[in-house]
Amino acid sequence: MTGRPTLAVAMHDGFYGAGTGAGYANHGFLHTLTTLLHPGVRLVVLPVRLAPESPEYQPRWHRDTHTLLVRAGASVHPVDNGTAGMVRFGGLTAFRHLAADTADRLTRHVLPGAGPLAVILFDVPFLGVPPLLSPPALRNVTVVPRSTALLHDPANTDRIHWERHGLHTTARGGGHIAAISVHMRHHLENAYHVPDPALTELPDGLTPTDHRFGPPDPSLLPPAARRGFLLAMGRAQPYKGFDDLIDALALLRDPCHPAPHTVLAAVTDHPPPPRTSSTSPPACTPPGSTPASSPGSAPPSETYSPTPPYAPWSSPPAPNPSAASRSRHTPRAPPPSSPPPPAGLAEQIIDGVTGLTAAPANPESLAHAIRHGLALTPSQRHRMRRAARRFVARRYDHTRAVRRFLQHTAPWATSP
Repeated sequence: MTGRPTLAVAMHDGFYGAGTGAGYANHGFLHTLTTLLHPGVRLVVLPVRLAPESPEYQPRWHRDTHTLLVRAGASVHPVDNGTAGMVRFGGLTAFRHLAADTADRLTRHVLPGAGPLAVILFDVPFLGVPPLLSPPALRNVTVVPRSTALLHDPANTDRIHWERHGLHTTARGGGHIAAISVHMRHHLENAYHVPDPALTELPDGLTPTDHRFGPPDPSLLPPAARRGFLLAMGRAQPYKGFDDLIDALALLRDPCHPAPHTVLAAVTDHPPPPRTSSTSPPACTPPGSTPASSPGSAPPSETYSPTPPYAPWSSPPAPNPSAASRSRHTPRAPPPSSPPPPAGLAEQIIDGVTGLTAAPANPESLAHAIRHGLALTPSQRHRMRRAARRFVARRYDHTRAVRRFLQHTAPWATSP
């Protein structure tokens, strides 16, 4: 194969908008990639098309992404998942439609005249593409699963089999499967039996821009939160652990030692739920007693979803001056017999050094961690922030991670 060096990136979220952490991570990859790419490389981006009338479409985000890619000289070939541009993710039917259209566009618009070639597929919705490609093209493919059905939809056996087929086809064909974290690598090896030689690393991370904090805007906060608050963010799904948090806050409900106002940013692409606040606090709890655990007796809180849809980036958190503790939220489930590596934020937190952790599915442990965080002195918080910044800079440098990934999969793609 001869022709112009070509790097193609397919993504289901992060081009027309970002409704999930995956969208922020995908957009972050594009941003970092454009700073590293050799000027002679042709960059092709294949986003899942969203129509302007879709509730998931964000005009400003789309404009910013378009500007970024125009400056990089990239070409864009939107791909279709059969939802008429209304949904970026969908289900297995949408995934299969997307795989066929993406494979066709790669074959007709990207492969001709490409050489050398690298194709990067973000993420699960594109796992059906590798089985539809020719053997020479398949050797140049890297799939990047950011989640799986076994993690988030374990009863969906059809999707699990479909994902496993795509992963194993990629591995057998000489392609790569990139792990975004230690936890995901462990999951792919043990739950999907992906062979180790096919695995490579593409960890999420932070860029220098992510370490810059602008001045706070008090108008973004509910009035009751402006004197101080606790913040929990995540998609409005049970596995994000909001139920554990509500129970933990109920355990902290003591007017003698009140917790700050709590803001639950439950992210969703759907219309935001109404704001809700708890009832007035009870009488002071006598020393040595424990309040009853009841979701209805939590300290004052509000639940809301910003519009347009917004979600935290699924990468290491930038050390936040207003956050002293980060807690590990997982679905309520019995612990496994042999625990896997910690997932998500817990993989990125050194307890007592860069943050505070809590045991999974354990409101009592979470309440203890929150109480510990609130009791930190200003100097202790300052030391923790400094340690977190050093840790993130050392372990989660996104530019370094993307360069290392490209040097392994497409060494011709980066500038010296």
